[in-house]
Amino acid sequence: MPRPLTIVVGGYIVAYPLGGMTWHHLNYLLGLHELGHEIIFLEDSGSYAHPYNPLTNSVGDDPEYGLEYLKRTFADFGLPIKWCYYSEFLDRYWGLTFEELNQTLKRADLMLCVSGVTPIRENRPRARRMMVIDTDPVFTQLRMGRDAGYLKYFQQFDAIATFGRLIGTPSCPLPTHGFNWIPTNQPIALAHWPVVSPGDGAFTTIGKWEQAGERDVEFNGKKYSSSKSIEWMKLLDLPRQVPWEMQLGQLNMPKEIQTQFAAAGWKLFDPAAASVSCSAYGDFIRHSIGEFTVAKGIYRGIPTGWFSDRSAAYLASGRPVVTQSTGFEKWLPTGEGLFNFVDLPQAADALNTIATDYPRHSAAARAIAETYFDSRKILPNLLTVAMG
Repeated sequence: MPRPLTIVVGGYIVAYPLGGMTWHHLNYLLGLHELGHEIIFLEDSGSYAHPYNPLTNSVGDDPEYGLEYLKRTFADFGLPIKWCYYSEFLDRYWGLTFEELNQTLKRADLMLCVSGVTPIRENRPRARRMMVIDTDPVFTQLRMGRDAGYLKYFQQFDAIATFGRLIGTPSCPLPTHGFNWIPTNQPIALAHWPVVSPGDGAFTTIGKWEQAGERDVEFNGKKYSSSKSIEWMKLLDLPRQVPWEMQLGQLNMPKEIQTQFAAAGWKLFDPAAASVSCSAYGDFIRHSIGEFTVAKGIYRGIPTGWFSDRSAAYLASGRPVVTQSTGFEKWLPTGEGLFNFVDLPQAADALNTIATDYPRHSAAARAIAETYFDSRKILPNLLTVAMG
């Protein structure tokens, strides 16, 4: 095994203390720790990441809820790593002090910025190598074309990885802006995602009905939505065509739309309880039969090969996934355990196929996760590229 590295992982947990988003980062932290590396978690609010408090459903400057959530989560998973949270709003450090953070960065082999949310500040040393992971392809590449500051942020890194595995290939029309976009997947720390009996669960998913309007994009004269609502409306009649209970938890779903979906046979639930903690999020997925979901218009309309980190967690739990095509079918096997669709008939056909032999599709789902998302495979490959 190569020598252990000192790795600073940048991301956000304090600012958005909900299970799904936390797992997105926690899989990196757990996976790297399990590989024997020294890991430090850094969260910097920047000028935009006001901490969210799910108990009061409010945002503000006070990070107390998120800090306690972070400490409790690390303790729950036996993750003995140092961490630092800096609030630009309060100009204050928690965990590591400013001096301790700078000493850590001086000796760090790598700074790994997940989702590109960590500011690179002039009053902090650079790690020996710097890598950023683009987890929101399409939006990232198109924003670079209109936001010089955003482009400059990415130019500060030695290497850029992306969940858009097709970017830079003939299958994807997006501009590369001169970068070598390194394809990578969401790592899943499989030891923390056991396969258990789903009981009498349903096909489920959680998410947001609408995203901020300013995240809609235009490319080659065509507009693309960053929201899922349009895609969900196309599937209103699905429950009548499949033998499964279909459950849907969407934040900000209008009351009149809820009534319409309930009348069509969808079972609606509040997604907040499913994501109040990492354990609640894992339990929610394991209680499900599988995931049925859609993709944002930008992912569906401009194929990058993006695949949801949430869907990867379903697969790891042995839960079949049926999801809209984003180009991922070019690098992930489909037809057993994982199905892609473009319209209602294909979606219904996939769900009916799973019903003919659920145990086979459950085993296939876990096998896909073991082959394509295992943190013990994804992270060593990522580190090899990151370290040059």
